[in-house]
Amino acid sequence: MEESVTRTVDSMGRITIPAEWRKNWGKRVMMVRLSENEIMVKTLRKRHRLSDLADAIQIPDASDFTNSHELRGAVYG
Repeated sequence: MEESVTRTVDSMGRITIPAEWRKNWGKRVMMVRLSENEIMVKTLRKRHRLSDLADAIQIPDASDFTNSHELRGAVYG
């Protein structure tokens, strides 16, 4: 089942996920994929710790994640 809803972004940059969706998700880890035109929210089937996904983050302009200034510049421009 695929369902789409329209949500507005509040003044803090947050969006709400419908309660009906969250009710069945429990404490699963969520994956949020951002692109220029859409935001995709997906629950992962296997139970992972959030830190297990840290190596999957890709930021093309950052070569050294330990350098917080370079990382911040790559993320925020």
